[in-house]
Amino acid sequence: MRGNLRSMFRLTDLDTAAVRAGGGLEREKIEFQKLKAEIERLLMITEALWDILAEKFDLPEEELLKRIHEIDRSDGKLDGRVAPEPPSLCPKCNRPLEKKRPYCMYCGQPVARDPFER
Repeated sequence: MRGNLRSMFRLTDLDTAAVRAGGGLEREKIEFQKLKAEIERLLMITEALWDILAEKFDLPEEELLKRIHEIDRSDGKLDGRVAPEPPSLCPKCNRPLEKKRPYCMYCGQPVARDPFER
């Protein structure tokens, strides 16, 4: 199970990009290490949550893998990723919202965020 999840997250492209960057290579290496650590942390959380669910509800690992494939195929491709959604629009001024801001940068309207938004 854990090997299956980890194999879905390959970081070789980031490593290659860091090597090609030339100037600022150290900064890229540090950023790369931060990203690796964050992915490891998220994998650990995911594994813990799956273990809890599997134990409490007697769920087989095949059910998790089936659901992962369903989510992966939700954008029409089985490629290990979910396509990003276009930006939401402000309910007040109808302009695009930035994903990390809790309010519209144009009109100041507070915006509730979906915790699973990508």
